[in-house]
Amino acid sequence: MISPTRPLDRLTQGPLTLGVELPLDNDWVRTDRAPSTPFGVPDMRAHAELIGQVDRLGFRAAWLRDVPLFDPAFGDAGQVFELFTYLGYLASHTDNLLLGTAAAVLPLRQPWLVRKAAASVQALSEDRLLLGVASGDRPAEYPLFGEEFATRGAAFRHAVDVIKGQADDARVDRSRDGRLAGLPGHTGGSHPSRGALASGRR
Repeated sequence: MISPTRPLDRLTQGPLTLGVELPLDNDWVRTDRAPSTPFGVPDMRAHAELIGQVDRLGFRAAWLRDVPLFDPAFGDAGQVFELFTYLGYLASHTDNLLLGTAAAVLPLRQPWLVRKAAASVQALSEDRLLLGVASGDRPAEYPLFGEEFATRGAAFRHAVDVIKGQADDARVDRSRDGRLAGLPGHTGGSHPSRGALASGRR
């Protein structure tokens, strides 16, 4: 039975839950953006105040996208800040809001660092992380990270195995016998791969 304290269970409790997608002050309206800010780059000047209002008003979750590079041709900078860094910031500025990634682009990230970053946010936010993952959809980004867009599926599947603790790598385990261990480990809450791990396109 799923524990009622797990993030996914908290997300789905009740007949209907409402969340928000960040940024809260986006820049899709060309006539309403900050001076000198390119189209697609949000005005983040009030982001701390706005996320506090979302938390106080009782919204269930806030969702962040993973946009490592701003492509003017695509016209979407996401919420500007790096995904996991910003999750840590939001965790310190909210009390009850679930924090979701929609979604972390795994082929562009080192999977062991994703696992550590997600586990860190899960621990520091007191079990409020919803880890959504994806293979990505912006071909221009991949060469800059040394990855092939055409083979992102295999990289994605390997990364999921790492995050879930199913990677075939004898160098890493949870033991105390001198081999490498992924930290933080289980601290009383749920590991992100057990709390909520969903995959899809970014």
